[in-house]
Amino acid sequence: MSLKKTSLFLLIGILILGVAYYKTASGFHNIGGSGAGDIGPGYYPKILALILIGLTIISIFQTIMDKKSEIINLGNIKMVGITLLLTLVYIFIWAKLNFFYIPTFLYLFTLIHIYQPEKSSKKVLIMNLMSTSGVLLGIYLFFDLLLQIDF
Repeated sequence: MSLKKTSLFLLIGILILGVAYYKTASGFHNIGGSGAGDIGPGYYPKILALILIGLTIISIFQTIMDKKSEIINLGNIKMVGITLLLTLVYIFIWAKLNFFYIPTFLYLFTLIHIYQPEKSSKKVLIMNLMSTSGVLLGIYLFFDLLLQIDF
């Protein structure tokens, strides 16, 4: 795939995210009867969204005007596709179950196992289980107990 096409594809995605970010920031309402001309909670996020949109449009024009087009090698596209698919499934399951720890454990363990060069060893399997459990324990201790943020 050419660098120019890839850049345009990613920039259009960023542009769509910038527009969605602006629309979300426009939905923030003042609490407490502020006047129409007052600065509300959406003021600064709207400025950031407009800057993002403006710089993305400039970058799109620069990419289109660029004369040279290099070919980029994405490496192991199969692993990238599997990772993206697993990530989408993970987000969908997390949103549907409204529970964080079991889907996250399965997601992390699967990714670690897939990217592990030596998969057949029992020692490697135990290390993958321990590392995944350690990460989730750290997340639980820091976010749930220390910061009291529920997922």
